[in-house]
Amino acid sequence: MNATRVVGHVLLWLGFLAGSFVAVRSVEVEAAPWSTISWPAYGLALFVATAGVVVLRATKTAVGVASAEEAKAIDQLEAILTRLQSTVEQWSSQSDEIDVYAFHGMIDETLAEDLGQFADLRETMIPEFGLDHYARIMTEFALAERTLNRTWSASADGYVDEVRTCLTRANAHLTAAQKRLADAIDDQAQS
Repeated sequence: MNATRVVGHVLLWLGFLAGSFVAVRSVEVEAAPWSTISWPAYGLALFVATAGVVVLRATKTAVGVASAEEAKAIDQLEAILTRLQSTVEQWSSQSDEIDVYAFHGMIDETLAEDLGQFADLRETMIPEFGLDHYARIMTEFALAERTLNRTWSASADGYVDEVRTCLTRANAHLTAAQKRLADAIDDQAQS
């Protein structure tokens, strides 16, 4: 976040908090409920908050330059999820044919880089889609990642049934993460 946007946020929140404080600092008089508010101070707080909004709006166009990079990152996130999901789905369907002790090595060799890269790029979703979509996507991704970690452990310990169960769950979570990312992209395109 650049310094101008920080100033905009500070002004916005200072104005908001000052206005709130001014509005509630005196006990309300029932006969004249609006008389206890210091209107000049409230107006000043409103002016400061509005200045913050203006600064944030003005810097939004500067942030728009980064949106091309964010769009590229979103494409990368989508490709990573597709790779992860197709690999886990394939492993899940072939879990009877693959030696149970091989999965932890396969996870390290095949999935670790994509899992790390997704985690590194995840915050680009926030300005692109908002916190609601980010939280939905990351919830599913985190559950998939945790389940893959459990798969790794079950494989290292030789628990065949647990590996199968975890691969099925991880595939379901990755599929859900893909759907939530597609929903976020669709919502963004419609707005």
